[in-house]
Amino acid sequence: MKPGDVTAVESAGMLDRAVRWLDGRAEALSEVCERHWVLLLGVLAIVYFVATSVLAMRKPLWNDELFTYFIAQATTPASIWDALYTGADQNPYPFYLLTRLSLAVFGVSEWALRFPEMVGVWMAAVCLFFLVKSRSSALYGFTAMMGLLVTNAQFYSYEARPYGLVLGFAAMAWACWAAAAEGKGRPWSLIGLWGSLGAAVGSHYYAVFVFVPLGIAECVRLYRNRRLDWPLWAAIVGGLLPLAFLWPLIQQARGYSRGFWATPSWKGIPDTYSMLLMPAPLLFMLLLITAGVVAYLQQGGRARTPAPALPVIPDHEWAAALAFAALPVIGVAVTLCTTGAFTPRYVLPTVLGISALVALTLFRLCNGRALLGVVGIAIAVVGFVMLTVRAFPYTAASAVGPVAEFLTVTTTEELPIVVSDPHNFMMLAHYAPGDLSSRLVYLADPEASLRHMGHDTMDRGMVDLNPWFRMNVKESRAFQQSCGRFFLYVHGGFLGGPLANGLSVPDFNWLLSDLILGEWHLELLRRQENHLLFLVTRARDDAPKVGGMVQP
Repeated sequence: MKPGDVTAVESAGMLDRAVRWLDGRAEALSEVCERHWVLLLGVLAIVYFVATSVLAMRKPLWNDELFTYFIAQATTPASIWDALYTGADQNPYPFYLLTRLSLAVFGVSEWALRFPEMVGVWMAAVCLFFLVKSRSSALYGFTAMMGLLVTNAQFYSYEARPYGLVLGFAAMAWACWAAAAEGKGRPWSLIGLWGSLGAAVGSHYYAVFVFVPLGIAECVRLYRNRRLDWPLWAAIVGGLLPLAFLWPLIQQARGYSRGFWATPSWKGIPDTYSMLLMPAPLLFMLLLITAGVVAYLQQGGRARTPAPALPVIPDHEWAAALAFAALPVIGVAVTLCTTGAFTPRYVLPTVLGISALVALTLFRLCNGRALLGVVGIAIAVVGFVMLTVRAFPYTAASAVGPVAEFLTVTTTEELPIVVSDPHNFMMLAHYAPGDLSSRLVYLADPEASLRHMGHDTMDRGMVDLNPWFRMNVKESRAFQQSCGRFFLYVHGGFLGGPLANGLSVPDFNWLLSDLILGEWHLELLRRQENHLLFLVTRARDDAPKVGGMVQP
């Protein structure tokens, strides 16, 4: 044997011994998880709620969350119904009642506004733990649980919109369905299934997608058993009952599906998976590499003890997991034929199926050995810490402070400051100092928005909900007729029209293009990174429409 071959064999032997040692430690840890999983769940709960609460207190409310903030604080519950009856916010009435209750109990704050979603995502993680644990081990239940918390579920755990709640109720429905199908605690499982599905659609109308994986799985059971489980089907169908109460609001919201800002397309499916799962795919890649190394060493190593018998996973449970994982495809297909409105967060429960499938596949890939599960947990913990650390610096001061300073220093005249984008306007109007906030204006014109961008729901919503927002939203044409001079603030990320060097008009900024094409002269007063401030005056016939394009 050549010296190089000897070195390679020795290296492989060392690596094999290292893997054996790690495998032994992993098995010991697996035994700890089996004996003390309740205690470990408690520790994880403390870590999760502390980390998520810190982010919930620090992150500023953005446009969609400010919708939640203002509507939930309407003068009466009846006023909440009236706001939703405009159709401008397409979230169900019970979601706002729950948020209102949280604010009443804990006081008005960013944390209280987001507390229901924190609970929802944690509930999803715990339900996923029990689902996977029942078909593998406690350690792989924790693998699935931690895998969930490094998907986009982590972001929606401190987002004051109903997607975290939908995720929690979807996981609970899945767990209750699995228990009912196995005959475990049958009456309570059926009640839990019915209640969780009803709570899901009471949180967001698109939670009807949660019914699809369970329906597919039940069809697999029907094929296998050759008989219909009537009580279980009754619980699933009964989960739709809240929609009857909410039907008047649904009818009004359907008016906003025409001209909606986000539409479904087949080519958007890969982007949907990417948005829902990042950064988890990178972590899964590391897991696959580890699995390959372990499998290679086991293949070439000494004889192992016979593989233990693994728990049998029924076909209908595989079907449920695969159908949850396929929700982006299902969602796009359904919305193309129905509402014509779709964004990735509408199918957030996809991450439940992916997380469960990854954990169960790892468990079976290594014949129930704990090593890959431990590696998965370690990678997920690192990912969770990285996500938390990355989000920590983002505060109202860091997001709005530089913009407020930019506008205050530049706008020496006491003229109105028109903010071109509704998202930026909502945040600035809410967080900017009072003397600046009072000067901020948003000009709404659904017809102009539809003409320039092909959708109008943002501007329609700003107009319809302004009685509840109490912000300085003006009808664009009336404002332009009454005001001859004003400042225009544009964030470079939304810059569109003729000044964008051939780029298409972005999603939410139609005003800049509209002013340039109209009877207005725009002078660029200052540019600082992505922030642009124009002085807008009524143009003379002999004056150029755009001028003063001078870099600072």
